[in-house]
Amino acid sequence: MLTMKTIAIIESCDTKYKEAAYMKECIQRAGLNALVLNTATGPVESYDPEDREHVIDVSRGEIVAANGTPWATLEDKTKGEKIEAMRTAIQAYVEMLYKTGKIHGIISVGGLQNTVMATAAMSVLPIGFPKVMATTVASGTKQFSLVVGDKDIVAMPTICDCTGLNLITSRVIANACGCVIGMVQTAGEPLAKGDKPVIGLTLMGVTNNGCMAAVEELERNGYEVLGFHATGVGGSVMEQMAAEGLIDGVLDLTQHEITSEYFGGGFSYGPGAATRLLKTTANHVPLVVSLGGIDFVDYAKKEAHVVPNLESRKTYDHNADTVHIKITADEARDIAKIVAQRLNTADYPVKLLVPTDGMRHNTTKGEALYDPEADRALIDTLKANLNPNIEVIELEGNLDTPEWGVKAAKIMLDVMKSAGI
Repeated sequence: MLTMKTIAIIESCDTKYKEAAYMKECIQRAGLNALVLNTATGPVESYDPEDREHVIDVSRGEIVAANGTPWATLEDKTKGEKIEAMRTAIQAYVEMLYKTGKIHGIISVGGLQNTVMATAAMSVLPIGFPKVMATTVASGTKQFSLVVGDKDIVAMPTICDCTGLNLITSRVIANACGCVIGMVQTAGEPLAKGDKPVIGLTLMGVTNNGCMAAVEELERNGYEVLGFHATGVGGSVMEQMAAEGLIDGVLDLTQHEITSEYFGGGFSYGPGAATRLLKTTANHVPLVVSLGGIDFVDYAKKEAHVVPNLESRKTYDHNADTVHIKITADEARDIAKIVAQRLNTADYPVKLLVPTDGMRHNTTKGEALYDPEADRALIDTLKANLNPNIEVIELEGNLDTPEWGVKAAKIMLDVMKSAGI
């Protein structure tokens, strides 16, 4: 006999009781169980003190107590302290529900408070597990990372604020429920490795030609290759998966996020930049690195004025909205020191591949971002600051060419074979 699957609903029922009741109804009408977890932090437990409709399945007291904190000890705390305690507690509670096989999907609806708590809980769940967040935060100029972080959370804008049920919220909430119901019923399998060993590879549009040639060469030799877009969180997600054992080796050809971190902004700026390279080396993952995209920063044209001395720099219009800006020799030296410092955390052999004729598309002689002085400053500074564990290999050509990508892949193959993978 098949057990009915369960979808967890995370809601602050002191303010979102009506939404929680409606979500529970939508899920039960589809023939699934609904488990309402109350994360209220206000003076009262619920908008409906008697919970006459029996909406709440797990009280806020049960959630924090399971994490070792009786609710009574939180009564006199500030709102911020209560939210943080609940965020930690709901994260642990949801992880326990998942590990014991009691939930098969998760959903939440709300504003910033509910979004912070719910997505913190969703972040402990594996890629592939159904997660839906309908939120007021998914609007305007707010960063997408605030909602999804580095997980596959479906983010749905609520359009208007969550003040109960009306002609907009009832439709948006029903659609959000339909989304998680559909995933639970038809897919919803957590990520798991197959039979092939897995290599993670970083790329972006301006390194795509070389990187895709590397992918094809690795696949021809029996490896599964996962490509990660080096804009925002792609590289950090790859490293986290390697730390968790889901990736066996890393061909980190494109570390553009580190340059965005140096500038503190830009199209590719994201929270994962600060840890780039560090998780890979900390976990002794077989690693081959190159310099794809490190030599420029990308900005929306309307924001590019924040880059110092923009008018005297080499630039290239990536599209109608975004401009690529070449770094200077002085900036190249600074960025090279950051890369070297992080690579030097490796206490095992790592290979660094240095392209001799450009680190991305449009950087060869006569092209818009050709600047041998800046490139040489970066390369020379790297060489001068690396420890003996980092073997520097100069590879003839431009990184964004198929020939270069194949050569890089063959070096990665040798590293994987040496590691017995």
